[in-house]
Amino acid sequence: MKAFASPPRGEKAVSERISTLPKIVIAHAIFDIKPLVDTWDEPTDCVWVKNKTDLLARLPEADILVTMTLWENRYLEMAPKLKFVQAMSSGMDQYDVEAFRKHAVHLASARGVNANAVAEHALALMLSLSRRLPEARDDQHDAFWRKMGNDPGERRRELAGSHVVIVGFGEIGRRIAQLCLAFGQRVTVVRRNSAEETGLPIRVVGDAELAQVAGEADYLVLACPATPETTGLINAEILQRMKPSASVINVARGSVVVEDHLIAALHEKRIAAAALDTFQQEPLPSASPLWKMGNVVITPHGAGDTTAYETRVADILHQNIHRLTAGSPLINQIA
Repeated sequence: MKAFASPPRGEKAVSERISTLPKIVIAHAIFDIKPLVDTWDEPTDCVWVKNKTDLLARLPEADILVTMTLWENRYLEMAPKLKFVQAMSSGMDQYDVEAFRKHAVHLASARGVNANAVAEHALALMLSLSRRLPEARDDQHDAFWRKMGNDPGERRRELAGSHVVIVGFGEIGRRIAQLCLAFGQRVTVVRRNSAEETGLPIRVVGDAELAQVAGEADYLVLACPATPETTGLINAEILQRMKPSASVINVARGSVVVEDHLIAALHEKRIAAAALDTFQQEPLPSASPLWKMGNVVITPHGAGDTTAYETRVADILHQNIHRLTAGSPLINQIA
């Protein structure tokens, strides 16, 4: 693919050049990055489709596919020209990597594009709990002026000086740590490679020490990927180690938490609160007790969704197309 070299001069040459442009198909019901692709200095041939019916019609002509939830592995058999799939998310569970290799189609994730957004969301959830903002919103709805109480457990808290334990230290975990340090919090990170230098004034421990440091945490923040090793990581054993004043914040995946164990711990006040962006079943069923628990904050798996998302996806796509053209390794290359 030489689509991003300087186009040759002359009317005929330009016509030939246009006919060899890679066809980029953006396939997502909501996210449209075509306007951003259209601003690139290089000429492009790009379309946006919003559903599987339109995507199926475009597959035979697609050189490059940018997608997320619309992907099906059978598309590899239906797209003879396909050379590269740029995922719009960091999660890659729906992609059959071996099938990509068999069909000689490159695959790259969008890992890191939402790191800042998810980290900010984690801090927002933490502040919501410490400043009792959901309670204030409920009081506003009821036109109720809540007076300061004498019970220390009902008073607002400051983040400064509190201890945050972050499980997972990818780009999201690192950014959360940086923000927590800016708030004057003490930070402990639980990661697989505890010996690797972080460049931050934080404590780092290995996975085996999770139970111990969970017992020291004021906030246990989950930012790890969904893997067989992290499934059910936060369970009754870990929750029993935590302080009654501590809170769990999950911006990872719902599979990381044993939800029934968390509900029991919250109901029995073995921990103070939880702020959850992800759940074992999504959308969260209306029958879930979590909806009506006063010590729970729920957001609908939207931590990574900001107005900057499309811009960052378009940027990594742009870089990866150049790398593909040059025969260089892709950013976040999976296959």
